[in-house]
Amino acid sequence: MLLAIIEDDERTRENNAELFAQASTTNFPVVVRSFSSAESYLFAAITPDLLVLDIRLTGADGMTLAKKIRQVDATVPLVFLSNYEEYVFEGYDVNALAYIMKPLTSGKVAHILHKVTKLKPPAGIVVKTDDGTRRINLFDLLAVEVLNHELLFHTQQGVIRSSGQLKDFSNLTKQGFVQVYRSVLVNLSFIRRLSPSLVDMADGTQYPLSRKQAAKVKQAFFTHYRKLADND
Repeated sequence: MLLAIIEDDERTRENNAELFAQASTTNFPVVVRSFSSAESYLFAAITPDLLVLDIRLTGADGMTLAKKIRQVDATVPLVFLSNYEEYVFEGYDVNALAYIMKPLTSGKVAHILHKVTKLKPPAGIVVKTDDGTRRINLFDLLAVEVLNHELLFHTQQGVIRSSGQLKDFSNLTKQGFVQVYRSVLVNLSFIRRLSPSLVDMADGTQYPLSRKQAAKVKQAFFTHYRKLADND
């Protein structure tokens, strides 16, 4: 496995690289490449199997880099290292594998590598469009909305239009989505804020929050984000 580490502090970078190198085995070899900045990583033009990066970097920060990477590679596992708990929610914007608090330890390295070995192909749905059949990865899907008798699938790349009913995708509520209104399902990972009557999404879109669904949505939201801390 080719692992890339991006860390602007030299001592931390060397220590982290050593921890991952020590975890390498015959059955699971780990080759480590280290970079001091987002720019040097991009210049190297490598394709790692795992990217471990500090969320706060000099120059282009780790989150900005992660978003650029997601534009061209939707599946490479990303792990954020940080001293700052307040950035944990941002990890969901780029489908981070884990958000680990510094300092890195051999136990945390083992945890990260274990999660990598357990990765499955990204969950998705298949929808019919005028152009044929499309597969949409769930981590890329912000919301499903019924509007003017059309199904609108709001993704990070744009809107995909299809026909059908919202109930055809009710199973999404078992996969990190929640119904906030009779005509809208949203991805919990992309909710940025809840108010008494609105749901604010990461892309700036607002959806109505029905009174009937409010308690259920709030509970699902807090449970969903609590899992990130529990898993990491």
